Amino acid sequence: MPGKRARRQLIKKKQRQRRRQKHAKERDRQEQEAEARKLEDCAYQQWLTKQAALEDFQRLAAERQQQEEEEAWLRREALAQRQFRLDAAKRQQEEAEMERLRDEEAKALAKREEEQKKRRQERQKFAEKAASEFESMMKSMDEYLHNAKQAKPPDHLLRMVDTHPEERPCEFFTRTNSCRYGQSCTFNHRRPMLGRILLIRHFFNHSLLQNKKVHKEYASGDEGLEQTEHDLRSDYDEFFSDAVTELEKFGKIVNFRAVRNTLEHLSGHVFVEYANEKCALRAFINLQGRYYASRRLNVEFSNLYHWRGAVCGT
Repeated sequence: MPGKRARRQLIKKKQRQRRRQKHAKERDRQEQEAEARKLEDCAYQQWLTKQAALEDFQRLAAERQQQEEEEAWLRREALAQRQFRLDAAKRQQEEAEMERLRDEEAKALAKREEEQKKRRQERQKFAEKAASEFESMMKSMDEYLHNAKQAKPPDHLLRMVDTHPEERPCEFFTRTNSCRYGQSCTFNHRRPMLGRILLIRHFFNHSLLQNKKVHKEYASGDEGLEQTEHDLRSDYDEFFSDAVTELEKFGKIVNFRAVRNTLEHLSGHVFVEYANEKCALRAFINLQGRYYASRRLNVEFSNLYHWRGAVCGT
């Protein structure tokens, strides 16, 4: 009988439901009665008052804490905003400083480029002027050289050329026509454009005239075993014969002197004095580009005043 069993189960379920509802109502009634009795109790009333006051205190404390946290957050936010503005101002100042430095560097670069351009233009003008003067000088020298009627050279060929006109003369160069500092010397070197004396630098080359540094292991050895003064004199006589024979082709030689000094800037210099400027000019022109002992000749005019101070032995 499935139908009867289902009805019995449904009835039991309804009964359980009614019992639960009855128990719930009874529990609610008892709780209400207990609450009513508590409300009538003075101690409970005081406890409720204290609880309400405590809740109000906790609520106020929570609100105060929240307000303090909000104020602290606002202060932190204000400090952060202030720091952000300071950082932004600092970055702006640094960027402005960098921009100023870049502008100054660009201006300095432009100024240097302008100065370099001016120096290049000045050098170019100086080179053009020097080339023009050199061409004019060579033309004048050629005219003077081929003019048999003109014995005395023109005045503009007898002028002096200065390296540093504003400085005082270099005493050593004035005395020897040589300077150990060469073109880097800060004093003035005066050279004639034309003269009767020719200076041929390092013309006579000999091992005894070379200032060699001897190794300390061989310092006690006899350096004269291989070369002697007799060898030097013999080699010089041979050189003198060769040189004078060739140089006399350009005119009469009045003086021929060689420097015996072993210093690098003086060693082997030879001074040749001709009877007149025309002979010296002819020798100067013909010796340009010539070689002797596999060395190219370096020839220039000299303005020596005294032989004794210019050479150390011949």
